[in-house]
Amino acid sequence: MSKYLVLCLASVLLFLGGGFTASAEGLHREEVLSLVRAAAENQGSISEEVRTKEEIEGKLDTHFTGEFIEKFVKSNVVKVDGGYTAFGSDFAPYYIPFFSYDKNTEIVYGKNGEFIYVQEEFKDTGDGPVSMGKHVESVTLKRENDVWKVMDVKYEVKK
Repeated sequence: MSKYLVLCLASVLLFLGGGFTASAEGLHREEVLSLVRAAAENQGSISEEVRTKEEIEGKLDTHFTGEFIEKFVKSNVVKVDGGYTAFGSDFAPYYIPFFSYDKNTEIVYGKNGEFIYVQEEFKDTGDGPVSMGKHVESVTLKRENDVWKVMDVKYEVKK
């Protein structure tokens, strides 16, 4: 009887332990969307105050890969009195898209659980002071040291 109990307990522990892995299969839709939303908020917070370049890079490190941080900082961070900041814009490169985070936001899990792709198709905005044609914006997540981070942001025009 005790062998049976030990076997059952071991099975339960293995099952529960598997639920805490950082594989793509273990990350549910709401967790992925929450991670992307938090990354967008993190980027937006860079413009809230002047910081050192190292502080900006350290802040971004929680949600973005090192290679992505380099591209983002090079394209968006500017020197101002007292340090650095990012001004942001609706069209600034490497910013997380303004996803709706609803049924229109798709999540695709890559082969072998190495990547997660979050994407949304945006309709033609037509007239206005700023107009954009039909396009798809996407974010690629990659596991870095057992933590899912944003690796890339893309904008593709659809015809």
